Amino acid sequence: MEDLPEITDRIRLPLEIEIHPYMMDHRFQGKGVLPAVEAMQLLAESTRTHLPDIHIDAIMDAEFDKFLYLEPGVKLIRAFNEIEVHADGTVASKLITKIRSKKASITRTIEHVTIHFSKHPQKIHLPPLDKVFALEGICLDVPSERLYSELVPFGPAYHNVKESVTLSEEGAIACVCAPENGAVTKPFGSPFPLDAAFHVACAWGQRYANIVGFPVGLEKRYILNRTRPGEAYISRIMPREIRPGLLVFDIWIFDQDGTFFEAALGVQMKDVSSGRMKPPSWIMEGALHDRLQTLRNRCESISVIELKTIERAAEKALSGPELERFGKMGEKRKKDYLGARLCCKTLSRKLSDNDMDTPASSITTISPDFVIPCCPLTDGRIKFSCSVSHDSRFAIAVASETLVGVDVEEISERVLKSRRLFMSETEKMLVQDSSLGEVEASLMLWSIKEAVSKAFGISLAHAWEKVVVKDIGRNRSSILMGGRDYTAFHAKVDDHMFTIINDPCSCKETSLL
Repeated sequence: MEDLPEITDRIRLPLEIEIHPYMMDHRFQGKGVLPAVEAMQLLAESTRTHLPDIHIDAIMDAEFDKFLYLEPGVKLIRAFNEIEVHADGTVASKLITKIRSKKASITRTIEHVTIHFSKHPQKIHLPPLDKVFALEGICLDVPSERLYSELVPFGPAYHNVKESVTLSEEGAIACVCAPENGAVTKPFGSPFPLDAAFHVACAWGQRYANIVGFPVGLEKRYILNRTRPGEAYISRIMPREIRPGLLVFDIWIFDQDGTFFEAALGVQMKDVSSGRMKPPSWIMEGALHDRLQTLRNRCESISVIELKTIERAAEKALSGPELERFGKMGEKRKKDYLGARLCCKTLSRKLSDNDMDTPASSITTISPDFVIPCCPLTDGRIKFSCSVSHDSRFAIAVASETLVGVDVEEISERVLKSRRLFMSETEKMLVQDSSLGEVEASLMLWSIKEAVSKAFGISLAHAWEKVVVKDIGRNRSSILMGGRDYTAFHAKVDDHMFTIINDPCSCKETSLL
Protein backbone atom coordinates (compact mmCIF):
# COMPACT_ATOMS: atom_id res chain seq x y z
CA MET A 1 0.00 0.00 0.00
CA GLU A 2 1.29 3.45 -0.89
CA ASP A 3 2.05 5.97 1.84
CA LEU A 4 -1.11 7.70 2.95
CA PRO A 5 -1.26 11.50 3.27
CA GLU A 6 -1.02 13.34 6.56
CA ILE A 7 -3.54 12.46 9.27
CA THR A 8 -5.78 15.43 10.07
CA ASP A 9 -8.00 13.80 12.69
CA ARG A 10 -7.94 10.69 14.86
CA ILE A 11 -10.58 9.34 17.21
CA ARG A 12 -10.99 6.05 19.08
CA LEU A 13 -14.61 4.92 19.39
CA PRO A 14 -15.75 2.17 21.75
CA LEU A 15 -16.99 -0.91 19.92
CA GLU A 16 -19.00 -3.67 21.54
CA ILE A 17 -18.85 -6.96 19.64
CA GLU A 18 -21.75 -9.23 20.44
CA ILE A 19 -20.64 -12.86 20.17
CA HIS A 20 -23.45 -15.01 18.79
CA PRO A 21 -23.27 -18.79 19.29
CA TYR A 22 -22.89 -19.40 15.54
CA MET A 23 -19.62 -17.46 15.49
CA MET A 24 -17.91 -20.18 17.51
CA ASP A 25 -18.14 -22.39 14.40
CA HIS A 26 -15.65 -20.12 12.62
CA ARG A 27 -12.40 -21.77 13.75
CA PHE A 28 -8.68 -21.75 13.39
CA GLN A 29 -6.97 -24.84 14.74
CA GLY A 30 -10.01 -25.60 16.88
CA LYS A 31 -10.43 -22.11 18.38
CA GLY A 32 -13.23 -19.70 17.52
CA VAL A 33 -12.10 -16.55 15.66
CA LEU A 34 -14.04 -13.49 14.55
CA PRO A 35 -14.58 -13.75 10.77
CA ALA A 36 -13.03 -10.98 8.69
CA VAL A 37 -16.40 -10.39 7.03
CA GLU A 38 -17.97 -9.67 10.45
CA ALA A 39 -15.12 -7.34 11.37
CA MET A 40 -15.57 -5.34 8.17
CA GLN A 41 -19.30 -5.01 8.90
CA LEU A 42 -18.65 -3.74 12.42
CA LEU A 43 -16.05 -1.20 11.32
CA ALA A 44 -18.15 0.10 8.44
CA GLU A 45 -21.24 0.58 10.60
CA SER A 46 -19.28 2.30 13.36
CA THR A 47 -17.45 4.57 10.90
CA ARG A 48 -20.64 5.55 9.10
CA THR A 49 -22.25 6.45 12.42
CA HIS A 50 -19.38 8.81 13.18
CA LEU A 51 -18.95 10.07 9.59
CA PRO A 52 -22.40 9.86 7.95
CA ASP A 53 -21.16 11.11 4.57
CA ILE A 54 -18.52 8.43 4.10
CA HIS A 55 -18.91 6.00 1.17
CA ILE A 56 -18.84 2.54 2.73
CA ASP A 57 -19.92 0.54 -0.33
CA ALA A 58 -16.30 0.53 -1.47
CA ILE A 59 -13.50 -0.67 0.81
CA MET A 60 -9.83 -0.33 -0.06
CA ASP A 61 -6.65 -1.87 1.28
CA ALA A 62 -8.12 -4.15 3.91
CA GLU A 63 -5.64 -5.90 6.18
CA PHE A 64 -6.55 -8.82 8.43
CA ASP A 65 -3.49 -8.79 10.68
CA LYS A 66 -4.35 -10.71 13.84
CA PHE A 67 -7.07 -13.17 14.73
CA LEU A 68 -9.52 -11.98 17.37
CA TYR A 69 -10.08 -15.19 19.30
CA LEU A 70 -13.51 -15.92 20.74
CA GLU A 71 -13.43 -17.48 24.20
CA PRO A 72 -16.18 -20.00 25.04
CA GLY A 73 -18.93 -18.47 27.14
CA VAL A 74 -17.94 -14.86 26.40
CA LYS A 75 -20.93 -13.03 24.93
CA LEU A 76 -19.45 -9.57 24.52
CA ILE A 77 -16.01 -8.30 23.55
CA ARG A 78 -15.16 -4.67 24.26
CA ALA A 79 -12.99 -3.28 21.49
CA PHE A 80 -12.34 -0.01 19.68
CA ASN A 81 -12.69 1.47 16.23
CA GLU A 82 -9.74 3.79 15.73
CA ILE A 83 -10.62 6.19 12.92
CA GLU A 84 -8.01 8.24 11.12
CA VAL A 85 -9.04 10.94 8.64
CA HIS A 86 -6.36 11.85 6.11
CA ALA A 87 -5.85 15.13 4.27
CA ASP A 88 -7.16 13.74 0.97
CA GLY A 89 -10.37 12.51 2.59
CA THR A 90 -9.28 8.89 2.90
CA VAL A 91 -10.49 7.31 6.13
CA ALA A 92 -8.73 4.43 7.89
CA SER A 93 -10.74 2.33 10.31
CA LYS A 94 -9.03 -0.13 12.67
CA LEU A 95 -10.45 -2.81 14.91
CA ILE A 96 -8.25 -2.89 18.01
CA THR A 97 -8.36 -4.54 21.41
CA LYS A 98 -6.36 -4.01 24.58
CA ILE A 99 -4.77 -6.79 26.59
CA ARG A 100 -3.27 -6.37 30.05
CA SER A 101 -0.34 -8.61 30.90
CA LYS A 102 -0.96 -10.88 33.89
CA LYS A 103 2.66 -10.70 35.03
CA ALA A 104 3.18 -6.98 34.62
CA SER A 105 0.99 -3.92 34.66
CA ILE A 106 1.43 -3.40 30.94
CA THR A 107 -1.41 -2.84 28.50
CA ARG A 108 -0.82 -3.92 24.93
CA THR A 109 -2.87 -2.72 21.94
CA ILE A 110 -3.52 -5.23 19.16
CA GLU A 111 -4.64 -4.21 15.68
CA HIS A 112 -6.80 -6.97 14.22
CA VAL A 113 -8.36 -5.51 11.07
CA THR A 114 -7.80 -2.30 9.11
CA ILE A 115 -9.95 -1.04 6.24
CA HIS A 116 -9.92 2.19 4.24
CA PHE A 117 -12.65 4.28 2.68
CA SER A 118 -12.11 6.81 -0.08
CA LYS A 119 -13.79 10.16 -0.46
CA HIS A 120 -14.03 9.46 -4.18
CA PRO A 121 -14.07 5.65 -4.67
CA GLN A 122 -13.17 4.33 -8.09
CA LYS A 123 -15.91 2.91 -10.27
CA ILE A 124 -15.82 -0.86 -10.48
CA HIS A 125 -14.71 -2.47 -13.74
CA LEU A 126 -16.81 -5.59 -14.35
CA PRO A 127 -15.01 -8.70 -15.60
CA PRO A 128 -15.56 -10.21 -19.08
CA LEU A 129 -18.91 -11.96 -18.87
CA ASP A 130 -17.68 -14.92 -20.91
CA LYS A 131 -14.98 -15.55 -18.29
CA VAL A 132 -17.06 -15.15 -15.15
CA PHE A 133 -20.23 -17.04 -16.12
CA ALA A 134 -18.42 -20.31 -16.92
CA LEU A 135 -15.28 -22.13 -15.83
CA GLU A 136 -12.63 -23.10 -18.33
CA GLY A 137 -10.58 -26.26 -17.94
CA ILE A 138 -10.88 -29.88 -16.84
CA CYS A 139 -12.71 -29.81 -13.53
CA LEU A 140 -12.75 -31.61 -10.21
CA ASP A 141 -15.91 -31.61 -8.08
CA VAL A 142 -15.49 -31.57 -4.31
CA PRO A 143 -18.75 -32.31 -2.44
CA SER A 144 -19.54 -29.72 0.23
CA GLU A 145 -19.50 -32.46 2.90
CA ARG A 146 -15.89 -33.27 2.02
CA LEU A 147 -14.97 -29.59 1.73
CA TYR A 148 -15.92 -29.02 5.35
CA SER A 149 -14.73 -32.32 6.77
CA GLU A 150 -11.27 -32.32 5.16
CA LEU A 151 -10.36 -28.93 3.64
CA VAL A 152 -12.08 -26.16 5.64
CA PRO A 153 -12.85 -27.61 9.09
CA PHE A 154 -15.44 -25.06 10.23
CA GLY A 155 -18.57 -25.83 12.23
CA PRO A 156 -22.03 -26.23 10.67
CA ALA A 157 -23.01 -22.55 10.91
CA TYR A 158 -20.37 -21.85 8.27
CA HIS A 159 -21.16 -24.75 5.95
CA ASN A 160 -22.56 -22.35 3.38
CA VAL A 161 -21.07 -23.78 0.21
CA LYS A 162 -23.89 -25.97 -1.06
CA GLU A 163 -23.76 -29.10 -3.21
CA SER A 164 -20.14 -29.00 -4.42
CA VAL A 165 -17.16 -26.87 -5.33
CA THR A 166 -16.02 -27.15 -8.94
CA LEU A 167 -12.29 -26.54 -9.38
CA SER A 168 -10.09 -26.17 -12.43
CA GLU A 169 -6.69 -24.62 -12.95
CA GLU A 170 -8.50 -21.50 -14.21
CA GLY A 171 -10.47 -20.98 -10.98
CA ALA A 172 -13.51 -22.25 -9.14
CA ILE A 173 -17.27 -21.88 -9.05
CA ALA A 174 -19.77 -22.80 -6.34
CA CYS A 175 -23.19 -22.03 -4.93
CA VAL A 176 -22.92 -20.03 -1.70
CA CYS A 177 -25.81 -19.36 0.65
CA ALA A 178 -26.86 -16.71 3.13
CA PRO A 179 -28.54 -18.56 6.03
CA GLU A 180 -31.31 -17.07 8.11
CA ASN A 181 -29.70 -17.20 11.53
CA GLY A 182 -30.18 -13.71 12.90
CA ALA A 183 -26.80 -12.38 11.78
CA VAL A 184 -26.51 -8.64 11.24
CA THR A 185 -26.92 -7.89 7.52
CA LYS A 186 -26.20 -4.18 7.49
CA PRO A 187 -24.43 -2.32 5.99
CA PHE A 188 -23.09 -4.91 3.51
CA GLY A 189 -25.86 -7.49 3.51
CA SER A 190 -25.31 -11.03 4.74
CA PRO A 191 -21.66 -11.73 5.61
CA PHE A 192 -21.92 -15.43 4.75
CA PRO A 193 -21.69 -15.55 0.93
CA LEU A 194 -18.29 -13.83 0.85
CA ASP A 195 -17.06 -15.91 3.77
CA ALA A 196 -18.11 -19.07 1.89
CA ALA A 197 -16.35 -17.76 -1.23
CA PHE A 198 -13.16 -17.61 0.85
CA HIS A 199 -13.68 -21.33 1.54
CA VAL A 200 -13.87 -21.99 -2.21
CA ALA A 201 -10.64 -20.04 -2.75
CA CYS A 202 -9.03 -22.02 0.07
CA ALA A 203 -9.93 -25.28 -1.69
CA TRP A 204 -8.42 -24.00 -4.94
CA GLY A 205 -5.20 -23.07 -3.17
CA GLN A 206 -4.92 -26.53 -1.66
CA ARG A 207 -5.34 -28.25 -5.02
CA TYR A 208 -3.21 -26.04 -7.24
CA ALA A 209 -0.71 -24.36 -4.91
CA ASN A 210 -0.35 -26.79 -1.98
CA ILE A 211 -1.34 -24.00 0.44
CA VAL A 212 -4.03 -23.99 3.12
CA GLY A 213 -4.69 -20.28 2.77
CA PHE A 214 -6.60 -17.87 5.01
CA PRO A 215 -7.49 -14.35 3.85
CA VAL A 216 -5.01 -11.79 5.17
CA GLY A 217 -6.16 -8.79 3.15
CA LEU A 218 -7.76 -7.48 -0.01
CA GLU A 219 -7.22 -4.56 -2.34
CA LYS A 220 -10.85 -3.59 -2.97
CA ARG A 221 -14.31 -4.72 -1.97
CA TYR A 222 -17.41 -3.40 -3.68
CA ILE A 223 -20.97 -3.85 -2.46
CA LEU A 224 -23.10 -3.57 -5.60
CA ASN A 225 -26.25 -5.11 -4.14
CA ARG A 226 -26.83 -6.44 -0.64
CA THR A 227 -27.01 -10.19 -0.22
CA ARG A 228 -30.12 -11.29 1.64
CA PRO A 229 -30.64 -14.01 4.25
CA GLY A 230 -32.36 -17.07 2.84
CA GLU A 231 -30.98 -16.53 -0.68
CA ALA A 232 -28.45 -18.49 -2.72
CA TYR A 233 -25.76 -16.95 -4.89
CA ILE A 234 -22.94 -18.05 -7.16
CA SER A 235 -19.31 -17.34 -6.32
CA ARG A 236 -16.71 -17.26 -9.06
CA ILE A 237 -13.10 -17.46 -7.92
CA MET A 238 -10.51 -16.16 -10.38
CA PRO A 239 -6.85 -16.75 -9.41
CA ARG A 240 -4.77 -13.73 -10.29
CA GLU A 241 -1.32 -14.43 -8.93
CA ILE A 242 0.62 -17.23 -7.27
CA ARG A 243 3.76 -16.29 -5.36
CA PRO A 244 5.75 -18.31 -2.84
CA GLY A 245 3.49 -18.47 0.20
CA LEU A 246 0.88 -16.07 -1.24
CA LEU A 247 -2.21 -16.49 -3.41
CA VAL A 248 -4.13 -13.57 -4.91
CA PHE A 249 -7.73 -13.94 -6.14
CA ASP A 250 -10.55 -11.90 -7.57
CA ILE A 251 -13.93 -13.02 -6.22
CA TRP A 252 -17.27 -12.21 -7.83
CA ILE A 253 -20.65 -13.02 -6.29
CA PHE A 254 -23.79 -12.90 -8.44
CA ASP A 255 -27.25 -14.44 -8.67
CA GLN A 256 -28.60 -16.82 -11.31
CA ASP A 257 -29.78 -13.90 -13.43
CA GLY A 258 -26.23 -12.56 -13.59
CA THR A 259 -26.79 -9.59 -11.28
CA PHE A 260 -23.54 -8.82 -9.48
CA PHE A 261 -23.83 -8.43 -5.70
CA GLU A 262 -20.25 -8.27 -4.44
CA ALA A 263 -16.71 -8.12 -5.68
CA ALA A 264 -13.63 -8.76 -3.57
CA LEU A 265 -10.60 -7.96 -5.69
CA GLY A 266 -6.99 -8.71 -4.92
CA VAL A 267 -7.86 -11.06 -2.07
CA GLN A 268 -4.59 -12.20 -0.49
CA MET A 269 -4.45 -15.62 1.13
CA LYS A 270 -1.56 -17.11 3.08
CA ASP A 271 -0.73 -20.09 5.21
CA VAL A 272 -0.99 -18.56 8.69
CA SER A 273 -0.32 -21.85 10.46
CA SER A 274 3.45 -21.72 9.91
CA GLY A 275 3.22 -24.88 7.85
CA ARG A 276 1.27 -26.92 10.41
CA MET A 277 -1.78 -27.20 8.15
CA LYS A 278 -1.26 -29.31 5.05
CA PRO A 279 -3.65 -30.16 2.20
CA PRO A 280 -4.71 -33.82 2.04
CA SER A 281 -2.97 -35.72 -0.72
CA TRP A 282 -6.17 -36.54 -2.61
CA ILE A 283 -7.00 -32.90 -3.38
CA MET A 284 -3.71 -32.43 -5.26
CA GLU A 285 -3.90 -35.68 -7.23
CA GLY A 286 -3.58 -34.98 -10.96
CA ALA A 287 -3.86 -31.22 -10.49
CA LEU A 288 -0.78 -30.32 -12.51
CA HIS A 289 -1.15 -33.00 -15.19
CA ASP A 290 -2.32 -31.52 -18.49
CA ARG A 291 -4.39 -34.29 -20.00
CA LEU A 292 -4.89 -32.30 -23.21
CA GLN A 293 -1.21 -31.62 -23.84
CA THR A 294 -1.25 -33.81 -26.97
CA LEU A 295 -3.90 -31.56 -28.51
CA ARG A 296 -2.29 -28.40 -27.23
CA ASN A 297 0.91 -29.27 -29.08
CA ARG A 298 -0.97 -29.41 -32.39
CA CYS A 299 -2.65 -26.00 -32.44
CA GLU A 300 -2.09 -22.35 -31.65
CA SER A 301 -4.56 -22.27 -28.76
CA ILE A 302 -7.23 -24.39 -27.13
CA SER A 303 -10.15 -23.79 -24.80
CA VAL A 304 -12.24 -26.40 -22.98
CA ILE A 305 -15.29 -25.74 -20.82
CA GLU A 306 -17.33 -28.26 -18.85
CA LEU A 307 -20.96 -27.61 -19.77
CA LYS A 308 -22.20 -27.98 -16.20
CA THR A 309 -20.24 -24.85 -15.20
CA ILE A 310 -22.08 -22.59 -17.64
CA GLU A 311 -24.45 -20.33 -15.74
CA ARG A 312 -27.80 -19.29 -17.10
CA ALA A 313 -26.59 -15.70 -17.33
CA ALA A 314 -23.89 -16.68 -19.84
CA GLU A 315 -26.19 -15.73 -22.70
CA LYS A 316 -25.42 -12.11 -21.76
CA ALA A 317 -22.00 -12.72 -23.29
CA LEU A 318 -23.43 -13.36 -26.76
CA SER A 319 -23.23 -10.84 -29.58
CA GLY A 320 -26.26 -9.81 -31.64
CA PRO A 321 -25.74 -12.40 -34.43
CA GLU A 322 -25.06 -15.10 -31.85
CA LEU A 323 -28.21 -14.21 -29.92
CA GLU A 324 -30.26 -14.35 -33.12
CA ARG A 325 -29.30 -17.97 -33.65
CA PHE A 326 -29.44 -18.83 -29.94
CA GLY A 327 -33.08 -17.72 -29.67
CA LYS A 328 -34.21 -20.33 -32.18
CA MET A 329 -32.75 -23.29 -30.27
CA GLY A 330 -34.15 -25.77 -27.80
CA GLU A 331 -32.86 -25.82 -24.22
CA LYS A 332 -30.41 -28.71 -24.71
CA ARG A 333 -28.94 -27.21 -27.87
CA LYS A 334 -28.61 -23.81 -26.18
CA LYS A 335 -26.18 -25.13 -23.56
CA ASP A 336 -24.02 -26.80 -26.24
CA TYR A 337 -24.08 -23.67 -28.37
CA LEU A 338 -23.18 -21.45 -25.42
CA GLY A 339 -20.26 -23.70 -24.54
CA ALA A 340 -18.80 -23.52 -28.04
CA ARG A 341 -19.28 -19.73 -28.22
CA LEU A 342 -17.63 -19.17 -24.85
CA CYS A 343 -14.67 -21.33 -25.85
CA CYS A 344 -14.25 -19.33 -29.06
CA LYS A 345 -14.39 -16.03 -27.17
CA THR A 346 -11.70 -17.33 -24.84
CA LEU A 347 -9.55 -18.14 -27.86
CA SER A 348 -10.15 -14.66 -29.24
CA ARG A 349 -8.85 -13.13 -26.02
CA LYS A 350 -5.85 -15.46 -25.79
CA LEU A 351 -4.87 -14.76 -29.38
CA SER A 352 -5.22 -11.01 -28.78
CA ASP A 353 -2.49 -10.75 -26.12
CA ASN A 354 -4.90 -11.92 -23.40
CA ASP A 355 -7.27 -9.00 -23.97
CA MET A 356 -9.70 -8.85 -21.04
CA ASP A 357 -11.09 -5.39 -21.83
CA THR A 358 -13.15 -6.04 -24.95
CA PRO A 359 -16.79 -6.74 -23.99
CA ALA A 360 -17.85 -10.32 -24.65
CA SER A 361 -20.85 -9.17 -26.71
CA SER A 362 -18.45 -7.37 -29.08
CA ILE A 363 -16.82 -10.66 -30.10
CA THR A 364 -18.81 -12.57 -32.71
CA THR A 365 -17.69 -16.18 -33.09
CA ILE A 366 -19.84 -17.31 -36.01
CA SER A 367 -19.26 -16.58 -39.64
CA PRO A 368 -21.86 -14.71 -41.73
CA ASP A 369 -23.25 -18.05 -42.90
CA PHE A 370 -24.27 -18.73 -39.25
CA VAL A 371 -22.64 -22.17 -39.50
CA ILE A 372 -18.85 -22.04 -39.52
CA PRO A 373 -17.33 -21.04 -36.16
CA CYS A 374 -14.55 -18.49 -35.94
CA CYS A 375 -12.31 -16.98 -33.28
CA PRO A 376 -11.51 -13.49 -34.53
CA LEU A 377 -9.00 -11.29 -32.80
CA THR A 378 -10.77 -8.83 -30.54
CA ASP A 379 -10.20 -6.13 -33.16
CA GLY A 380 -12.27 -8.18 -35.63
CA ARG A 381 -9.47 -9.60 -37.80
CA ILE A 382 -9.58 -13.31 -38.60
CA LYS A 383 -6.09 -14.81 -38.66
CA PHE A 384 -6.68 -18.40 -37.52
CA SER A 385 -8.72 -21.41 -38.52
CA CYS A 386 -11.15 -22.53 -35.84
CA SER A 387 -13.00 -25.72 -35.02
CA VAL A 388 -15.43 -26.56 -32.22
CA SER A 389 -17.04 -29.67 -30.78
CA HIS A 390 -19.10 -30.73 -27.77
CA ASP A 391 -20.45 -33.84 -26.14
CA SER A 392 -22.42 -34.53 -22.96
CA ARG A 393 -19.72 -33.03 -20.71
CA PHE A 394 -17.36 -30.79 -22.68
CA ALA A 395 -17.26 -28.01 -25.20
CA ILE A 396 -13.94 -27.44 -26.95
CA ALA A 397 -12.57 -24.94 -29.46
CA VAL A 398 -9.16 -24.94 -31.12
CA ALA A 399 -7.40 -22.33 -33.23
CA SER A 400 -4.60 -22.97 -35.70
CA GLU A 401 -2.64 -21.20 -38.42
CA THR A 402 -3.42 -24.23 -40.59
CA LEU A 403 -6.69 -25.98 -41.36
CA VAL A 404 -7.83 -27.74 -38.18
CA GLY A 405 -10.61 -29.99 -36.99
CA VAL A 406 -11.46 -31.14 -33.47
CA ASP A 407 -13.91 -33.62 -32.02
CA VAL A 408 -14.89 -34.81 -28.56
CA GLU A 409 -16.99 -37.89 -27.91
CA GLU A 410 -18.21 -39.73 -24.84
CA ILE A 411 -17.00 -43.31 -24.94
CA SER A 412 -20.12 -45.46 -25.26
CA GLU A 413 -21.22 -48.69 -26.87
CA ARG A 414 -23.69 -46.70 -28.95
CA VAL A 415 -20.96 -46.21 -31.54
CA LEU A 416 -21.13 -49.94 -32.37
CA LYS A 417 -24.67 -49.61 -33.72
CA SER A 418 -23.61 -47.43 -36.65
CA ARG A 419 -20.34 -49.10 -37.65
CA ARG A 420 -21.69 -50.09 -41.04
CA LEU A 421 -22.14 -46.41 -41.91
CA PHE A 422 -18.62 -45.15 -41.32
CA MET A 423 -16.30 -48.20 -41.40
CA SER A 424 -14.90 -50.08 -44.34
CA GLU A 425 -14.28 -53.81 -44.06
CA THR A 426 -10.56 -53.15 -43.65
CA GLU A 427 -11.26 -50.67 -40.85
CA LYS A 428 -13.52 -53.20 -39.11
CA MET A 429 -10.61 -55.63 -39.04
CA LEU A 430 -8.37 -52.87 -37.72
CA VAL A 431 -10.81 -52.24 -34.88
CA GLN A 432 -11.09 -55.93 -34.03
CA ASP A 433 -7.31 -56.25 -33.74
CA SER A 434 -6.84 -53.08 -31.69
CA SER A 435 -5.53 -53.42 -28.13
CA LEU A 436 -7.79 -50.49 -27.17
CA GLY A 437 -10.89 -52.65 -27.32
CA GLU A 438 -13.73 -52.62 -29.81
CA VAL A 439 -15.68 -49.70 -28.31
CA GLU A 440 -12.78 -47.30 -27.85
CA ALA A 441 -11.17 -48.14 -31.20
CA SER A 442 -14.52 -47.70 -32.98
CA LEU A 443 -15.07 -44.36 -31.32
CA MET A 444 -11.59 -43.20 -32.32
CA LEU A 445 -12.31 -44.07 -35.92
CA TRP A 446 -15.61 -42.16 -35.79
CA SER A 447 -13.93 -39.19 -34.10
CA ILE A 448 -11.15 -39.08 -36.70
CA LYS A 449 -13.65 -38.77 -39.52
CA GLU A 450 -15.63 -36.11 -37.61
CA ALA A 451 -12.45 -34.07 -37.16
CA VAL A 452 -11.48 -34.49 -40.82
CA SER A 453 -14.89 -33.26 -42.01
CA LYS A 454 -14.46 -30.08 -39.95
CA ALA A 455 -10.84 -29.47 -40.92
CA PHE A 456 -11.45 -29.76 -44.68
CA GLY A 457 -15.01 -28.45 -44.83
CA ILE A 458 -16.55 -31.60 -46.25
CA SER A 459 -19.69 -33.43 -45.21
CA LEU A 460 -19.47 -36.19 -42.65
CA ALA A 461 -20.79 -38.68 -45.22
CA HIS A 462 -18.00 -37.62 -47.58
CA ALA A 463 -15.43 -38.15 -44.81
CA TRP A 464 -16.82 -41.62 -44.10
CA GLU A 465 -16.27 -42.51 -47.73
CA LYS A 466 -12.98 -40.79 -48.57
CA VAL A 467 -10.97 -41.12 -45.35
CA VAL A 468 -9.09 -44.38 -44.86
CA VAL A 469 -7.84 -45.05 -41.33
CA LYS A 470 -4.64 -47.08 -41.62
CA ASP A 471 -3.66 -47.36 -37.97
CA ILE A 472 -5.31 -46.63 -34.63
CA GLY A 473 -3.13 -45.73 -31.65
CA ARG A 474 -3.76 -44.57 -28.13
CA ASN A 475 -2.31 -41.09 -28.75
CA ARG A 476 -2.11 -40.88 -32.55
CA SER A 477 -3.58 -42.55 -35.62
CA SER A 478 -2.60 -42.64 -39.29
CA ILE A 479 -5.03 -41.86 -42.09
CA LEU A 480 -5.02 -41.56 -45.87
CA MET A 481 -7.15 -39.07 -47.80
CA GLY A 482 -6.85 -37.87 -51.35
CA GLY A 483 -3.57 -39.70 -51.79
CA ARG A 484 -1.97 -37.94 -48.82
CA ASP A 485 -1.06 -39.20 -45.38
CA TYR A 486 -2.22 -37.38 -42.26
CA THR A 487 -1.91 -37.95 -38.52
CA ALA A 488 -4.75 -37.57 -36.03
CA PHE A 489 -3.88 -36.98 -32.37
CA HIS A 490 -5.93 -38.13 -29.40
CA ALA A 491 -6.32 -37.37 -25.70
CA LYS A 492 -8.52 -39.14 -23.19
CA VAL A 493 -10.17 -37.52 -20.17
CA ASP A 494 -12.02 -40.05 -18.03
CA ASP A 495 -14.55 -41.60 -20.45
CA HIS A 496 -14.28 -38.88 -23.11
CA MET A 497 -12.12 -38.97 -26.23
CA PHE A 498 -10.67 -35.87 -27.92
CA THR A 499 -9.25 -35.90 -31.46
CA ILE A 500 -7.51 -33.18 -33.46
CA ILE A 501 -6.25 -33.17 -37.01
CA ASN A 502 -4.71 -30.40 -39.06
CA ASP A 503 -3.09 -29.98 -42.43
CA PRO A 504 0.50 -28.84 -41.91
CA CYS A 505 0.76 -27.88 -45.59
CA SER A 506 -2.22 -25.50 -45.50
CA CYS A 507 -2.62 -21.95 -44.27
CA LYS A 508 -5.59 -19.99 -43.02
CA GLU A 509 -6.28 -18.54 -46.46
CA THR A 510 -6.81 -22.04 -47.86
CA SER A 511 -9.99 -22.39 -45.84
CA LEU A 512 -11.43 -19.32 -47.50
CA LEU A 513 -11.22 -20.68 -51.03
